[in-house]
Amino acid sequence: MQELSRYLFLAGALPLVLLGTAHVVHTPRRPGERKGLSPADPGLAESMARSRVLLTGRTDMWRAWVGFNLSHSLGVVLLGLIVVLVGRTPASFEYNAAVFVPLAVVASLAYLGLGFAYWFRTPIIGVGVSVLLFSSAWVFSLVGRH
Repeated sequence: MQELSRYLFLAGALPLVLLGTAHVVHTPRRPGERKGLSPADPGLAESMARSRVLLTGRTDMWRAWVGFNLSHSLGVVLLGLIVVLVGRTPASFEYNAAVFVPLAVVASLAYLGLGFAYWFRTPIIGVGVSVLLFSSAWVFSLVGRH
């Protein structure tokens, strides 16, 4: 049961790494760059670049938005890579599963909640798959201990 749990855990990382990487690829770096996460109205990107944030005059909404997108991507990919590192060997998984499997479930559920509130179908489905795989890994890891 532990080996099945480990494989389910590792499989749960795949959607996160793929989605996080896709998010980086589709995030425009300049207001005039047209990519998947660009505003549909090009004028909005230009307005964002001219509008300072209230917190500080040192950045504009465009740069803050790009930074939020890229840091979000980094967090999702990092979660996936941590899962891969923890699950890379049976010994590593057995030693770390009690902490990292529930952590992966909680983190992916948090992303799923954000997804339902703010995102669109593709990332919701991908994160939902990760939640299902991580949750299944958790169940099998608990069953394997008894």
